[in-house]
Amino acid sequence: MTEDVLRTMLAARSGLSSEGLWVQAHLVPREFGVSWPLTDRQAETVVAGLLDRLCQVHPPPVPDSVGGGKEAGAGRRYVYLSEITDRYQRCDTRRIVERIHRRGATPALPDFGGVDYDPRSERGWGAARPAAPDAGGRASWGWWHAVRKAGPRPLYRMPDPYTGEDEPPVDRALALRDEFGDGGAYRDALAAAVREDPRQIDCWAHLGTEAFTRADSDMAVLPDALGYYQTAVAVAELSLPAVFSGVLAWDELDNRPFHRALHGLGLTWWRLGETERAAAVFRNSLWTNPDDNQGIRYLIGQTETGVPWHRADLE
Repeated sequence: MTEDVLRTMLAARSGLSSEGLWVQAHLVPREFGVSWPLTDRQAETVVAGLLDRLCQVHPPPVPDSVGGGKEAGAGRRYVYLSEITDRYQRCDTRRIVERIHRRGATPALPDFGGVDYDPRSERGWGAARPAAPDAGGRASWGWWHAVRKAGPRPLYRMPDPYTGEDEPPVDRALALRDEFGDGGAYRDALAAAVREDPRQIDCWAHLGTEAFTRADSDMAVLPDALGYYQTAVAVAELSLPAVFSGVLAWDELDNRPFHRALHGLGLTWWRLGETERAAAVFRNSLWTNPDDNQGIRYLIGQTETGVPWHRADLE
């Protein structure tokens, strides 16, 4: 197999353009200790290795001196996606993240005039919560004890998720779906929007939700949902400081696309049987939005104890 044929093969399996894979293919002899032309067996080994490298996560910005893991998300700081998994589902996610990182992402800024979120104020859930189920089901409250213990934390606002003066592309895509009932056009419009500007995290999140819904009839598309949600979260995280312990209130509209992406990512990992990863994402959601406008308090206990996914749990 020649270099050009291998590059075409890698492009087909990665979803990336053949032209953008020239360096990877050109370095195969040096990186894998082989020579052209490759045998079919060598080609399969090389492609598998290159796909693995393309999907490796962008390193987290957290200094080595800062603690991580479950404790971080339960009451110290936000835990980055690349601390939860070492691989992206999509082969282009790392390239997208690195490109935006090099150009400089717009940072999240203090919001509401520098006012803190105080869990002991009237806004909070109180010192003790009932263990009995309520209208939403049975909630878990261990995360809330950690939030109360952390005390007041600064409120932040994510950058405007919609660039430019035109109608947001996610709204245009939704109009196609709602007005004409055209799911394919909706999906294509969202995909075109993220190709044009991969910072459109709400479009990534809506792509994830569309694939997550289609998985009800075709589970083969569920990994697509995972890839879309991961990309949305990874791009959004570029706006956070290296050690983020603030609050991204749902009240601030610019924060909602990020919360939608986190919610979808947690649900998708849960549905795929990755309950530990799902729980880590849900802890991030509750840590950054303790008001819990999405009802994640009803989900986190199930994922933390390894309860398998079932749609009835969400109804």
